[in-house]
Amino acid sequence: MTKGSVLDDLGFSAAEALEIKVKADIYRELMKHIEGRSLTQEQLGTILGIHQPDVSHLRNGRISKFSVGKLIKFAGKLELGAEVRLIKPKPGRGLSVRASVERPAAGLAIRKLVR
Repeated sequence: MTKGSVLDDLGFSAAEALEIKVKADIYRELMKHIEGRSLTQEQLGTILGIHQPDVSHLRNGRISKFSVGKLIKFAGKLELGAEVRLIKPKPGRGLSVRASVERPAAGLAIRKLVR
């Protein structure tokens, strides 16, 4: 019997599951943009400022090798914006999160928000 999500069933805490979900959402969107640019591993490594083994980890979906912050930095280096939205869960449901990465609209600058 499942507890509600695969991550719950695998024994991850709510906080760990939330981080994994954010990473997965950001990774999925990053890869759409990377694949659309048809970059070689060498070109991607140069843009992201990482070595070939890390490019390979990224391309092969080994997201445990990267923090949420690092994935967001990669988005910035690819001239993409990132948004993470936290959502209060409905009663009886698990934590929910939405993360996306996209190219900013023409003429809009990426702004750093600090609070």
